[in-house]
Amino acid sequence: MWKTKTTILSLIISAAIMAEPSSSAGSDAFVYGGCSQLKFSIESAYGSNLTSLLSSLAGSAGLSRYANFTAHGVCGLCQCRGDLDAGTCSACVSRAVERIGAICPDACGGVVQLEGCLVRYDNVSFVGVEEKTLVLKKCGEPIGPDDREALTRRDNAMSYVGSTGGPYRRVGVTAGEAQAMAQCVGDLSPSDCQDCVEEAVARLVSDCPLSTWADVYLSKCYVRYYSSGGVPSHSEKKQEHKGDQKTIGIIIGIVILIILLVVFLSFTGKQCRKLQGKPKSKGSSCDHHCDLHD
Repeated sequence: MWKTKTTILSLIISAAIMAEPSSSAGSDAFVYGGCSQLKFSIESAYGSNLTSLLSSLAGSAGLSRYANFTAHGVCGLCQCRGDLDAGTCSACVSRAVERIGAICPDACGGVVQLEGCLVRYDNVSFVGVEEKTLVLKKCGEPIGPDDREALTRRDNAMSYVGSTGGPYRRVGVTAGEAQAMAQCVGDLSPSDCQDCVEEAVARLVSDCPLSTWADVYLSKCYVRYYSSGGVPSHSEKKQEHKGDQKTIGIIIGIVILIILLVVFLSFTGKQCRKLQGKPKSKGSSCDHHCDLHD
């Protein structure tokens, strides 16, 4: 259990560091990314297997919006937003593969979420596993306290995406409407997908109760909302919240250093000796082995 928890923890920590939006436009805009703390040797078999896996993911995106592969102990998946065509999906996943290679060059696990697609890999099996850990949350400018119509539109949109079945849900696609979308990673069962979306909706409503727009990303699903005024682009969000992001970044950095120190001193020595003896997850073809640096 420790290995899985450590991987998830480190991915979340790295996601917090790298969540500042870029100025890129469209489906390639960066949302978040993260890497596991466990590292592998570049010359190892794990490294070549990972390269093969990422190549397979990039090659599959033009054929399907979701795919998962296993390459001798490395599990990975890619997924595109439900409204993207094949060409845009393929380009997005190729870009995400490039980004994950740059962000996590020797990490045993990594994830990159762009506006239009997701790429994730690990040596610990995660495909088909329900995960509702909060990865990223953003709240926009406040709605006027007396704007009951805006709140009603928001609640109606959230009710729709929270109750409508399917892995990809969208409401309010015409101009002037409140808009919302939700999507689950394609490896989830319908019931797990519904649980994940309901959790994300509940977090958005409770944590961003009066926001004109909001994004909530959990490990295996996300929910996004924006009012009829339109959602700011990533570059606009960056400009509008630049000062807040600097302050938050400093706080996050301090907290992360403390967490990493505690995790390293408390668990690394004892738990690493247990990794080789950890049993495989049921139904998984990943061997949970990563050729570590000395």
